[in-house]
Amino acid sequence: TATRRPAIAAYTIVPTGSVRDKTARLAEVEKLYAKTPDDPYAFGEKAQLEYDIRQLEQNTKFVASTREQVRAGSTRFLQRLRVPVDDMREAVQFWREGCGALVLSTRIVDGANVTVVGFGPESLRRDDGAKFALELVESSEPAPMGGDHALQYVQLAMPVFRLSRVMAAGGKIESAYGWTQLTAPGGLPLRVRIDESRRDPFEFVAVRVSAMGAAVEHFTRLGMAAGKPQEGRRLRKNLGLDSLLSSNSLLEEGDAFEPEREIGSVYVGYGDPQSNTGLLLLPPLPGKRPKPSLGAQGQPEPTLRAVGAPPASASASASAS
Repeated sequence: TATRRPAIAAYTIVPTGSVRDKTARLAEVEKLYAKTPDDPYAFGEKAQLEYDIRQLEQNTKFVASTREQVRAGSTRFLQRLRVPVDDMREAVQFWREGCGALVLSTRIVDGANVTVVGFGPESLRRDDGAKFALELVESSEPAPMGGDHALQYVQLAMPVFRLSRVMAAGGKIESAYGWTQLTAPGGLPLRVRIDESRRDPFEFVAVRVSAMGAAVEHFTRLGMAAGKPQEGRRLRKNLGLDSLLSSNSLLEEGDAFEPEREIGSVYVGYGDPQSNTGLLLLPPLPGKRPKPSLGAQGQPEPTLRAVGAPPASASASASAS
């Protein structure tokens, strides 16, 4: 009979696999390390496995808690964003080689390639699961995004983000001071900051709304919690001569490594923002109404998907502009 061998330690942006397999492999590596303590490969794999197991154990607790809450109807889980791309090969290359994401599935739907990428499985039954994903849909005319359109950008918080790999994989860098602003193949605008603490690199999807009050009400009726509107930077408290000479601004300094959010924007989401992917609602621009991110007739459009039943108070016909 065939024996099942545990997977070797492999570096991924977010630890993947099961606690059981990682623990079994660690036992093998510890024996090897005991025999050859000067072997850098044995030491490196041992350290990587120990880190992966700690992270996966924490993720397992989150998965179990989320699964039970979704099953009980007390919360939902924002799971996936569908976006059209005009060249699937380029898009997949960017997410895999440039960002370190995994290809979760590929299938043909109505003659079109549909590929799902993420930093771990979406399943609420896997040790490494409960991850947000992008569903890339091949389309000859991808939907417009950014600018005056509803879908503005996706923000990621990643432990590692190498600009040389991103550019080689087709990413178009627009700025990279402290954090990176870029456009992925297919036209999806991204903002990326460095953060080693997040469970899932996908932080939020930023959407321009036409009426903030109505949008917040819509999403809270769907069970999301809304944060406070983003405030602008305040005047510095110490405006003495020495303080003024040390800075060219009268306002408090922001975090250069954190993308600045628009004044008046509101974060909405299910559960802890540090562990879940949410939405950032951007206020309407003066005199402008955001254009829907729609492609040509019959072409796919950006769509968000959540797992779990909406609260009974949510109207099936409600919609946010």
